[in-house]
Amino acid sequence: MRVEDLSGEDAAVYRSVAEGEVEDGAPHLQDIARRAGLDLDRTRAAVQRLLHSEPKILHEVPDSVPNDLGPRYELAPRA
Repeated sequence: MRVEDLSGEDAAVYRSVAEGEVEDGAPHLQDIARRAGLDLDRTRAAVQRLLHSEPKILHEVPDSVPNDLGPRYELAPRA
């Protein structure tokens, strides 16, 4: 899967992560959902698709401070 081929919710989540990285660093799932205009379940499903795409489009970043917000996500480096 290529970034250029993304559409619908996957594209919205990708854009949300990219915008979040620029503004605040790697965003949490809740931040991605808010920015993408999706509920958490749909956002989570899109994140999972992007995490497991080939080549990988997103990757999970462990949060350096323990909290209940879960991991952060950022764009995988593009080759």
